[in-house]
Amino acid sequence: MSNIEEKLIKLIDLARKDSGINSAKDAVEQISLLLLLKGIYYSRLLGGENNNHYSFENLFYDNDCFNGLKINSDFSSFKNILYRLEDDFSELRPEKLSSLYELLNILPLRIRSEKILERVICEISDIYFGDGLSEAYDKLVVKMVNDSISTGEYHSPKALVSAIVQVVKPISSQSIYDPAMGTARFFVESIKHVVGEKNTLLGDSLLITGRDISPFAYLVGTLNSLLNGLNINDVFLRDSLLEDDAKTYDLILSAIPFGKVKDIGKYENGNYHHTQSLELMFLKHTMRKLSKDGRAALIVPDGVLFSHNKETIILREELLTEFNLHSILSLPTGTLSPYTSVKTSVIFFENKNPEEYIWFYELKNQNPYNKKNQISERDLINFIESFPSRLETENSCLVSKKEILNREYSSLSIKLPDKNDEVESINLSDELSLLNEKKIEIDSSLSNLTDLLSENKKAKFVDRMTIGELFTTKSGKSLTKVDIEIEGDYPVYGGNGVMGFYKDFNVDGENIFIGRVGAHCGNVHFTKGPIWLTDNSFRVDVKLPEKVYLPYLAHVLRSLNLNKLSRGSAQPSISYSKIKDIEIYLPSYQQQVELSEWFEELQLQKQKVSEVIKEQTKKLNELTSYVINSNCLEARL
Repeated sequence: MSNIEEKLIKLIDLARKDSGINSAKDAVEQISLLLLLKGIYYSRLLGGENNNHYSFENLFYDNDCFNGLKINSDFSSFKNILYRLEDDFSELRPEKLSSLYELLNILPLRIRSEKILERVICEISDIYFGDGLSEAYDKLVVKMVNDSISTGEYHSPKALVSAIVQVVKPISSQSIYDPAMGTARFFVESIKHVVGEKNTLLGDSLLITGRDISPFAYLVGTLNSLLNGLNINDVFLRDSLLEDDAKTYDLILSAIPFGKVKDIGKYENGNYHHTQSLELMFLKHTMRKLSKDGRAALIVPDGVLFSHNKETIILREELLTEFNLHSILSLPTGTLSPYTSVKTSVIFFENKNPEEYIWFYELKNQNPYNKKNQISERDLINFIESFPSRLETENSCLVSKKEILNREYSSLSIKLPDKNDEVESINLSDELSLLNEKKIEIDSSLSNLTDLLSENKKAKFVDRMTIGELFTTKSGKSLTKVDIEIEGDYPVYGGNGVMGFYKDFNVDGENIFIGRVGAHCGNVHFTKGPIWLTDNSFRVDVKLPEKVYLPYLAHVLRSLNLNKLSRGSAQPSISYSKIKDIEIYLPSYQQQVELSEWFEELQLQKQKVSEVIKEQTKKLNELTSYVINSNCLEARL
């Protein structure tokens, strides 16, 4: 770990000691805002750090910001500093300053202790805005995303975004737009690509335009851009769907939001009134803002490719006939973990006459993607290498657009062709060698599992509460079997986990569900992101969230074997009244986090062992059958 990484982690830990900071996200938000103020103050917009001899911390001492009477929630002292410095921002446009003031009006000052605030600002004053800070801050953001599901929607996996940028190949003279920029990952990877190609710093000539409606995402994205030497004059806290200017862009790169818009009325002037789907609205917006011969790459939910919704079909046909949709990268389920398990794809298209074929590439992963096993650069090497030539391989194929347009609904649901190759004779020597290699893998996994079990971390309980004191439950909403599809936008959870997919969701964020009806009622599921919960399950509604770490509670509930409390034979069920008097012992919140991570690692290692053993068993069955059959056939001859 570098020195600058240690400093940032120390800052986060220091901020989290304050009573006003409730989570890692709160701490990152406050530290980011202070870093942004320093970054603007010391940036090249003011002539550079070495040319400015007035220390950052003195700005706050001069404004008496550490006087307890002036610590408030509206950042008034900080705004006064910006007002005083406004004349110095010769290269920062007035509307950009207005956007920063707006951010200070929206985000509260969460740090309540003047002593902690003073220490934080003094520590930030000692941080040099140079080599290493951008990478250290990026690692801090990634860690926060993995620790907090509420921030995952603003951050796409680095490996995936990097791969998209590498195949799109932005150049310094192009205008690049992200209408839902989040943490500005596409901008950061783009400048890295441009610098790498030209072996020089070209931040000024990479023309970025970014929008986001989340104050937190706008803050992190702006700081991320600034730390990577990008000009932030056209990065704003705005709803891109409400902008009606005629400006277009050479390159549009984005992980567009998806879900349903509630207040569709405010978008009626933007020709979005026919749909409440965010993904369709952003796809329309991208198509409208793409310059002639401009290029776009969007991460979209798979529903965009095959949904039977009338508006989706119309938009899909326009994309196929009015634009050149030339490539689709199909991503495995879980690629956007830990934020959501919704299956997604990347669509690549250009604003020019359509070509005859679409190149379809299906990314395959040996182990499911999740919080512990995330998509990596290695997973995407073959895709990056295959993209320029668009050759047909075992992972890719070419599909005629004419064939797609002749399909019902013009569905872009594409499957790789089944080769149906004849099975070659098995080389027993090679197969036995592989079995021995797998045996070593099993031994290693078992050793890891044994080491984890031997840790036997003991909980120090501080609270004893009944389930009734700890949480209530709420049932989901019913769906008919006709509504549930094999593939779709959002997973549907019934009494025993996922039972299909649906076009809408009724629950979002981190949640615990308990199966209410069915032979497996009482089973417990922990989910992150949007899903549809049926009335065959309960959703846990915690009364004291400050005392309970949800993943830990999920592990505890699973250990109780709630199924034993079910009633009924034809249709077993479980009720809240049957479980509300069960006592649960809670350790401190911090120990709940530590125990939960330990439990998850135990489950992961156990799953690895089980999967390898299952694979070995299958292989042994195949080899046994092959030996018997081949010898029987030879005997008959």
